[in-house]
Amino acid sequence: MTTVFEEKNISKAIMRMGLPAMLGQLTTLIYNIADTFFVSLTKEPAMIAAVTLCTPILLIIMSIASIFGMGGNSVIARLLGENKNKEVRSTLNFCLYAMAFAGMILLLAGILFMEPIANMSGADEENVVYTYDYLKYIFLGAPFIILSNGLVHLFRSLGLIKESAIGLALGNTVNIIFDFIFIVLLGWGTAGAALATSFVFFVPRFIIWFV
Repeated sequence: MTTVFEEKNISKAIMRMGLPAMLGQLTTLIYNIADTFFVSLTKEPAMIAAVTLCTPILLIIMSIASIFGMGGNSVIARLLGENKNKEVRSTLNFCLYAMAFAGMILLLAGILFMEPIANMSGADEENVVYTYDYLKYIFLGAPFIILSNGLVHLFRSLGLIKESAIGLALGNTVNIIFDFIFIVLLGWGTAGAALATSFVFFVPRFIIWFV
């Protein structure tokens, strides 16, 4: 677990940690345009607008994951350097519970206040129905989105660089596949885009990490 951090060759250690992370983020960049691309195939401007309007909401959910994921990453890495394994476990548990709690709060708040959130995002009468469809599944998947994104950072702090990169790349790749199935083949539009996003944050990454 600590071999990466004990690497005496600095450039080699940076490559071992940085390259998998870079490849994982590359798949994220591709995935970020997948929803809009597949929704655009419906040739419905209102659907495309809804996905665009909801993107900041999704990014806010992911940023909450970064609070505990990246923050916990920094704390855990320093504790490992000091050989404080008990504190590492406590920090990891705190981050996991905090992310799960934040996800549940977002789920409840999103469902209860979906209308004002949609209005704040800029939805109008032409695309508000599609905006609701997208937000509904994004908020339902909020706990999994937060846990999945946060665990990417926490795994890196533990030296599990390859595992975090594989989980990230696999999840993003499967998301694109489900986008095609839900949007193009099944014709679910923005609901399909959001459902694919929420679904793959749970299934592929949690399978590869915990099975």
